[in-house]
Amino acid sequence: MTTVGRVAALAAVLAMGVVLPAAAQQQPPPAAQPLPSTVAGASETLPAAVVGIIDYQKILRDSKAAGSIRDQVEVRRKAYQEEISKQEQELREQDQALVKQRTVLSPEAFGTKRREFEQEVAEVQKNVQERRRQLDEVTAVALNDVREAIIEVVSQLAEEKGFNLVVPSSTVLVFSPRIDITQDVLQLLDQLLPDVKVADALPAEPAQQQPQQ
Repeated sequence: MTTVGRVAALAAVLAMGVVLPAAAQQQPPPAAQPLPSTVAGASETLPAAVVGIIDYQKILRDSKAAGSIRDQVEVRRKAYQEEISKQEQELREQDQALVKQRTVLSPEAFGTKRREFEQEVAEVQKNVQERRRQLDEVTAVALNDVREAIIEVVSQLAEEKGFNLVVPSSTVLVFSPRIDITQDVLQLLDQLLPDVKVADALPAEPAQQQPQQ
């Protein structure tokens, strides 16, 4: 693969790499959270399980908060792609000009220009990878805000409806629609968290101080 071709491949990766609907659908349900205990002592008989069901993937897909994240990520991804496409075109033109100069430059001069061009290509590749990494990171942080809000809403509904266990529908073979609280969760979640701001970048970690001598 040519040097410019490598940049084009990376640009294509950025274009396809962060599609929130698919990414959100792969998000696992939050880890189980203990509800407030109704058992006075460890020696008492545990209550029978009263189970509620939620479609976790539907909530991530259809909630207003997830939609706001999706829209922001798509706008940013398109802006990155346009920028990289311009850089790719510039590199292609530089490569073509360098090929034409090969017959008029000394081998040493051509080698120097070729190395400079290769270095510029490497910088663009690094930039593409860094942009994708940053976008993945801030998207994950924003989605985590949604996950935490889901836990808060589910805990509230479980207490109101008397459930002591709420599980994702993907883990259940058969259940009654009467214990499906997905729509209730969506409604409360949209009220609690109608949108989430996707950060431009994660805060830089503070530099570790060197021990004084």
